[in-house]
Amino acid sequence: MLINNRPAPQSQKGVASIEFAIIFVLFFTLFYGMVSYTIPLMLGAAYQQLSAEALRQAVSSSDIYRYRAGAEDPDVAGVAMEAEKKAQEVIATSWLPPQWAHRCESYNEQLLKISGDGSQWSACIRHRQPASIMPSISLLGWKIPQLPDEIRGEASIRIR
Repeated sequence: MLINNRPAPQSQKGVASIEFAIIFVLFFTLFYGMVSYTIPLMLGAAYQQLSAEALRQAVSSSDIYRYRAGAEDPDVAGVAMEAEKKAQEVIATSWLPPQWAHRCESYNEQLLKISGDGSQWSACIRHRQPASIMPSISLLGWKIPQLPDEIRGEASIRIR
């Protein structure tokens, strides 16, 4: 039986730490990318669901069929205010922090927009600066994540 009498090769020192540093940066980038793109997508779905629920609650009263914009009847004029109040309650009781739920610009500082004849009702909620929720980092010239200017959820219903 032959016995190999060669000396053992010298172990390389520091290679494991260099490999760990490279792998750590790679995994951190992948993890941050997944999380940073998942959060805005989930928020977009949440804003859509929240605006739909606010609109659902706003039109849950049978009084909406009497609503006509510009009507002289004070009871009819109060229908829009009551619907707006219900929509605001839905937003206030949701899981979103108040600083994340902004009204859309085209809605005149209200959650609801109602057509002149009362047949089209819409609700809109948005977040003005998604970068304040998930800040971007720059790696090798890439900005992760590339967020839209606003995250918005809008729902609309036509009543006949």
